[in-house]
Amino acid sequence: MPQKLSPIVCKNCALLLVRRVYGKHRWFRLVREPLVFGMRVLAWWNGIDARSHGVSNAECHGCVRFMKAELEEKSPFFCFLNDHIGPWFRTARDSMLTQVELDEAKRHAEEMMKPKPEE
Repeated sequence: MPQKLSPIVCKNCALLLVRRVYGKHRWFRLVREPLVFGMRVLAWWNGIDARSHGVSNAECHGCVRFMKAELEEKSPFFCFLNDHIGPWFRTARDSMLTQVELDEAKRHAEEMMKPKPEE
C-alpha cells in the first residue's frame, strides 16, 4: 500500500537553493550545516522523523522542509530560534542567488509537489 502524501507544501526547493549557494560559496556550509544539525537534534528531541513524510518524488524524501514544518508546530524553542535566525539566514542565502535562481527554486518545488502518475 502506498504511503499517504505529506500535507506539507514546499514553496521553494531548499535542496536546489542550497546546491546553488554551496556551488558559489563553499564557506556557506560552515553556516548552514550547524543549523541543520541543530534542527535534527530538536527533531529527535521532539520525536520528528522527516523521512516519515510521504512524497511523490524520491528527491524530496527526508527534506529538511518537512522537519522544519513539524518543528514549527511542536517546538516553541525552535520557533524562538527560527524567528531570530531564520530571517537573517534567508536574507544571507538569497543575497547569494540571482532572481532567476530563486524563481527556478519556486518552479522546481511546485513541480516536485505534483503527484507522479502511476506507472
